[in-house]
Amino acid sequence: MFEESDFKIFDVTSLAGRMTLIKDVIDPKFEQSAATILPILNKNWQQWYAHVAKHLRRTTYAPDNTWVAFAPNKRGYKMMPHFELGIWADHVYFYLAVEENMKPKETTVIVDKMMLVSDMVAKLPREFVLSVDHMVNVSTPLTLPTYDVAVQRFSDTKHSEVLIGIKLLLGDKHFKTATDLSQITDALALLLPIYNKLK
Repeated sequence: MFEESDFKIFDVTSLAGRMTLIKDVIDPKFEQSAATILPILNKNWQQWYAHVAKHLRRTTYAPDNTWVAFAPNKRGYKMMPHFELGIWADHVYFYLAVEENMKPKETTVIVDKMMLVSDMVAKLPREFVLSVDHMVNVSTPLTLPTYDVAVQRFSDTKHSEVLIGIKLLLGDKHFKTATDLSQITDALALLLPIYNKLK
């Protein structure tokens, strides 16, 4: 798991400096996490792959977050429902993600599927959160009304996403033990049945 010291990479403001720290400090943590998460996903009758963000389009500003995505596609993940483990300056997150790259070709199909899993989403623990943009550090409590609004927005708005999962805030006790992924794997177990309806 991540440690509190990992969040200090965001204190470095330069693109080159932060990218070096991401590659040297965070990306190895993502690879270690993948060694635990991929065997769980591969039991889902699909071959899954880990895609560590490279931030290749960055030329001026340092990335505010970074992530590894898990998808049953070796070439990419943004065009399908996937799982995403990432870190911001104040938290680590793990989401089941439906991103805007599925539009417009798959919009109707995936929106219908997201609506069909509303009851399953409503049964998730109250600490779960909702985000509508994986590039913006904003989330809200996940409730059925907020989820329904997000799905409708995904249907109507080009630049919108639906991400549901957990946030582990800086200072969480799990950051004291670098090998503890229990909260992530617990969340994965709860989100997998929903993913199976979306895939």
